Order: sequence, then C-alpha cells, then structure tokens
Amino acid sequence: MTRWVLVLLALFLPCLAPAQPMPNRIYALESGMARIPVPAGKAWEVHDEAGRVVRPVAPADPDGALRLPAGGWYRLFRDGVPFGGRFAAGYIVLVTGQSQAAGLFDATDPRVGAHPAGPGDPPAPPVSAVLEGCFGRPGCPPEGTRWITSGAALGARILLAELARLRPGIPFALVNAARGNTGIADLVDLARPADGHLARVARAAAPVSALLVLAHGTTDAQRGTLPEAYIAGIGELVRLLREAGGNPVMPALQAPLSPLQDAYGLLGSGRLATWAGLAAGEGWLFDLRLAQLRPLNSATTTHAGLIRAAQAEAARRYGLLPGGEMAEVETGTDGIHWSAEGLRRATREAAAAVAAALPPP
Repeated sequence: MTRWVLVLLALFLPCLAPAQPMPNRIYALESGMARIPVPAGKAWEVHDEAGRVVRPVAPADPDGALRLPAGGWYRLFRDGVPFGGRFAAGYIVLVTGQSQAAGLFDATDPRVGAHPAGPGDPPAPPVSAVLEGCFGRPGCPPEGTRWITSGAALGARILLAELARLRPGIPFALVNAARGNTGIADLVDLARPADGHLARVARAAAPVSALLVLAHGTTDAQRGTLPEAYIAGIGELVRLLREAGGNPVMPALQAPLSPLQDAYGLLGSGRLATWAGLAAGEGWLFDLRLAQLRPLNSATTTHAGLIRAAQAEAARRYGLLPGGEMAEVETGTDGIHWSAEGLRRATREAAAAVAAALPPP
C-alpha cells in the first residue's frame, strides 16, 4: 500500500509544483507590468543580468504573483536559490497565416518564403525570443512548445529588430502560430492538427499582446473559397486565437494577401531558378528556352482579388487593424512566396503596424 502511495505522489506532485520560468520566456506587459505567478510563503528576489536585485518580494503579492516592469533578462530566486530559467517582461506578438508567415521563422527553404539572414541584416535584439511548436522533435518538452532565441531566420530577426527600434527599451517575443498550405477552413477546424499548432502555442504564451494575420489567402485563392466563407473564417480565427492567447481584447492586425505573379523556372525547375538567381523576363536563358515563364492561372488571379476584398470586409466587420501594405512586396521565382528583399519589406511593414497598435507600456 505504501509503495502505491509513493508512486501516486511521484506522479502527481510534479503537477502541483509551481511553474518555473522557462528559459528565454517573455511575459506580456499588462498595464505596464508583467505578472509572474509564484506561490506565497517564500522569500522571492528578482535579479537582473548584472546580479542586482530588481524587486525583492517576501511573500508574493496577495494574488500569488510578482509584477515586473519591462526589461530583462531577469532571474528569479527563491529563498536565495535560482528558480527556473532567465526571462523578460515585454510584448508578445502572435503571428499566424500560412507559408508566408511560417517563412518568418525558417531559414532553410526559399520556396516557402524562408531565407537566411545575411551579414548586412540587423541581429535580433539580445533580449528577445520566439515561441515555437516543436511536437515530436528531439529535445521538445512534454508541453510541445519551447522558447528559443532568434538566430538565422531573416524574417524573425528583422521583425524583432524593427519592433525594438520602434519601441526602444521593451523586449519583444514572437509566437509562431503559422501553418503552411492551409486555407482558412483548415486553420479554424479544431479536429485538424492546426489546432495543436496554433492554439497550443497561443496558450503557452498567454497573455498575448497582439495578433498579426500575415498575408494569408493564397490557398483560398487557388481553391476558390467563397468570399463570405472566408470572411466568417477570419472572424473565427481571430476569436479562437484571442481566446487561446488569454486576451480577448488584444489588437488584431491583418496584412492582406500579397501579390501573386507569374512563375518561372530554369530547365523546368523553380528551385534551380532560385539557386541561380534567375530574374524573370528577357535574357539568353529565356531566348534559348532554358528558362521559361509559367503564367499565373487567370482564375486564381481573379479569385485573389475576391479574397483581398473579403479581407477588407473582414477588417471592417471584426475591427481588424491594418497589418502593413503588401502591394509592392516582391515575390520569388514561384510567383507566390516572397524573395529575400520582399521578406525584408513585408516584415518592416508589419513591424510598423504592430508597434503603432500596441498600447504604451
């Protein structure tokens, strides 16, 4: 009997233990302060990176939380002993959409708008982070999400750097709630894996400061989704992520579907054209028919216009804020996903919109 009691305690006591700050986590500012849940009855101290005490609290506030101003990295100490990983207080921006949004967080596949940062690109600020879903990957925590620092991915680096420039002194985090090749119906269908990828990371970051729906709509333009169904889907997506992100009144921004262009390839390969840096149009490769243009399907072009109109109506109907101007964003060889320069432009547009929408600290 005693053995079974010990087994049950071993199983359930970890669930009852207070959550420790995960390494690199950023907690959202609410009315100028971030709330860090801790159990009462302990002597708590918060140190900055230089080891200075930021705010000693003994015991915790009556609601069982420390409140900290914007800044970091911080470390929490309980009765003089480090408790959990380093963390910061700032703003959390949840980014959703399909491959254009997913490309912000990837540095490996230019076919989906992902590009590595170059020597001339600004680094991400030292106090910044990204929350990603890591289901099934080596080293992934049981909760299926992890906080990482932004490194090689061009989009996340520029977005974080621009946000820090526009809102100096405030740490920022991005939450990767994007999923490639998904129409609006896929994103809001809770029976599909998208719920695990979108809503779960939103819950892990809660409370979220702002939501950015970035250049969604390509799949719906290709599928011919009816405009009214698309409008309703956008409203449901925003509702779902506001609820999962623990902030039903968070600003929600929408950057519209970006331009779709003719595709082109080299020896029949779009990847080879991207690797060779082939530019669309004239030249000896096109003259010899080694490179070919593949015109965009006219039905897709027409329906893309309907999707953009549906996005504008969704913005009016649900009070969505502008998420950046995408009309001049440059696409790559497939005519859909952004070139590296297009990604730079799109992220700067989005950063300016997000910074304007966030409340003052």
